Amino acid sequence: MPKTIIISLLLLLAVSINAQEVFVYDSKSGAAIDGVLIHSATKSTETDKFGKADLSIFSKNDLLIFQHSSYLKHKTNLNKIWSQNYKIRLIEDPVSLNEIVISANRREQSKLEVPNKIVSIDLNDISFENPQTAADLLESKGGIFIQKSQLGGGSPMIRGFSANRLLLVVDGIRMNNAIYRNGNLHNAIALDPSSIKQTEVIFGPSSVIYGSDALGGVIHYQTLSPKLSTSKLYKQSRHVSARYSSANFEKTIHADLNFGTERWATLTSITFSDFDDLLMGTNGPDEYLRDSFVIPGSPDKIEENDNNRKQVETGYNQYNILQKFRFRPNNQWDINYAFHFSKSSDIPRYDRLIQTSGDQLKYAEWYYGPQEWKLHSFQAKHQAKSFLVDQLNLTLGWQEYKESRHSRKLNAETISTRKEDLDVLTLNFDLDKQIDVNNFIYYGIEGSYNLVHSSAENRNINTGSTEKTSTRYPDGSESSSLAAYLSYKLTLNKRFAFHAGSRYTFTWLQGIFDTRFFNFPEDDFSNRHSSLTGNIGLVYHPIPNWQLNTTISTGFRSPNIDDIAKVFDSTPGHLIIPNPDLKPEKATNFELGIIRSYANKAKLELNLFYTFLDDVMVRRDYTMNGQDSVLYEGEMSKVQALINADYAHIYGGSFSLEYLFNQKLSTRNSITLNLGEDNNGLPVRHVAPFFGSSHLVFDDGKTKLDLYLKYNGSISYQNLAESERDKAYLYAIDKNGNPYSPSWMTFNIKSSFLFYEKYYLNLGVENIFSERYRPYSSGIVAPGRNFIISLRTII
Repeated sequence: MPKTIIISLLLLLAVSINAQEVFVYDSKSGAAIDGVLIHSATKSTETDKFGKADLSIFSKNDLLIFQHSSYLKHKTNLNKIWSQNYKIRLIEDPVSLNEIVISANRREQSKLEVPNKIVSIDLNDISFENPQTAADLLESKGGIFIQKSQLGGGSPMIRGFSANRLLLVVDGIRMNNAIYRNGNLHNAIALDPSSIKQTEVIFGPSSVIYGSDALGGVIHYQTLSPKLSTSKLYKQSRHVSARYSSANFEKTIHADLNFGTERWATLTSITFSDFDDLLMGTNGPDEYLRDSFVIPGSPDKIEENDNNRKQVETGYNQYNILQKFRFRPNNQWDINYAFHFSKSSDIPRYDRLIQTSGDQLKYAEWYYGPQEWKLHSFQAKHQAKSFLVDQLNLTLGWQEYKESRHSRKLNAETISTRKEDLDVLTLNFDLDKQIDVNNFIYYGIEGSYNLVHSSAENRNINTGSTEKTSTRYPDGSESSSLAAYLSYKLTLNKRFAFHAGSRYTFTWLQGIFDTRFFNFPEDDFSNRHSSLTGNIGLVYHPIPNWQLNTTISTGFRSPNIDDIAKVFDSTPGHLIIPNPDLKPEKATNFELGIIRSYANKAKLELNLFYTFLDDVMVRRDYTMNGQDSVLYEGEMSKVQALINADYAHIYGGSFSLEYLFNQKLSTRNSITLNLGEDNNGLPVRHVAPFFGSSHLVFDDGKTKLDLYLKYNGSISYQNLAESERDKAYLYAIDKNGNPYSPSWMTFNIKSSFLFYEKYYLNLGVENIFSERYRPYSSGIVAPGRNFIISLRTII
């Protein structure tokens, strides 16, 4: 009997102790939070990696404070914790300075130590913003402007840089390739926003770590990762979502499945989206209306538009597949394989379809053929301290691009088709070494190889007969690069962080011109060049809630196959021809950042920059075999080429303010102003007008409401770049009859509701007052009043 009593008492004691084990989790994601300090006036403990902590050391009358640098402080007592089933939900501190980022050095580190301006968009932001495309996703945070030539597009502009002067990265692999052009570029939509877990945007040159093209910044998309089980039992999770929006009758459906054991895990993600023609707003310039369109045929027919707010020939569809496998044999190795696949339908080039020749539309057809992108990636991480390295990361990538352009002028019998197939191989080998508690070294190598296949033909739409015509690029062109970098970080007393780094890159390009259609001065081309870049940065915390950043950095963009060897019509009557003598563009950037945080209350951030861009590749009048004009596709066209002729000054800044009225109500505001001119004092094309947003947010963990404004300044005719003045059909007309970009502002609301613990309902209305506006330099007019509804579940 005594033995039974003793066993019973021990069991009761165990139950009592276990009952006082609290679980602390994130209010949005539900993920466990480790490192939470739990303390009373005299005692303290901390949660482990599973978010659990033993509270048996505290008495029932103690006031307990749950504290973490990334979350709002939470006060409670044991009685309340018992009533909540020993579960504590912490709310992320939106004004905290201590945010973890990956993109700055390709490694995880705190923003407290990073001198660059970095904007992060996490999974919670993505789920709430619910964007149509990965390009639209970028607009959810300040400082990034999106241009669209057509609905199936989205070209980011950052600090006056765009297209191939910005670098796109997916899971550590650069998307930029040998045919990325310096006009507006829309490859970001190849990514599925539903498969992205985080996006980080670095502002300013980042060539030391990322190499060529990182002049204005780096956009680093990080996709969903397979999750391993933390016990001997397997772990699985499923997400399903559906979305509808009214402005383009969007229908999107998504599903992903994760299955994991302690060592193996797999993730599958599938999304399909279908978009109809986009409807513009009711209040705005009449110049934007689509009064007529062409019905292709033989002959072509110009049809009056029954609803001239409907942008006929903008709809398309796309599907995405993501498959990942992960293997972690032990605590030292982590091995991942990923396969990305994206394919669209034909995408109409809306800005070309509204061009006129005389008093009628110029083109009967102008569309991109199905755009197809494949990425195979292999990544192996190893952690083990040695003399030269503590951690290494090997990343291999193989990308395949397929794209095509199809155009036919009104009543012409021949449609022109140009196709590009591209293979891209990349290698990154990154190594880390911590010398001591204050000194860190990051170093590595990067290599890439691009092979371009280009074909072209003219097809008679009546007879079906075809004939060869000039290709966009020399078929079989090659581009390669090899680089090495070294970066150093010094930290002192948690108040100073000093960064310095350098990179050397060697690039070579070669190809053979097809002289059947143009009598080029040379039969082939070969271009070899090198670039040496560097940066110095300093972070200083005079007190814990202040952060002062300053950095001097250089960047470069090597000419690619598109720059050196392309033949195409840039604007009506102008033909761009090859120039194999191009050399890299170079940027020098000076930056100052000030961040002030008021604990659990507010955060202000001011960033100022000045960039000097030298040896700028610009289009200039040119000659070919002594002629300043040649016949191209039946039209006499003025010859132009890219040359290293100009320099430019780009400068400006951004300001953001976040303020918490209480734990449920907050406001978030940001404004961006960039200015720029070239050596002739003329405006720089990709400098966007003043823009910003203001948000009022209510969030109690289950319900979130965001009432917000988006606003955009005007660009007068005098401040419009010359290349934009040539596209007057895209702009409103001022009182003097000149094109200009008007200012605009929209009112919007978004909401998210959690019910039955697993289901989320998102509702929203964009552009509530149905303003008719066209973002600067865009071909397509923005959506009018747009009702959005989506439902997602976590199973």
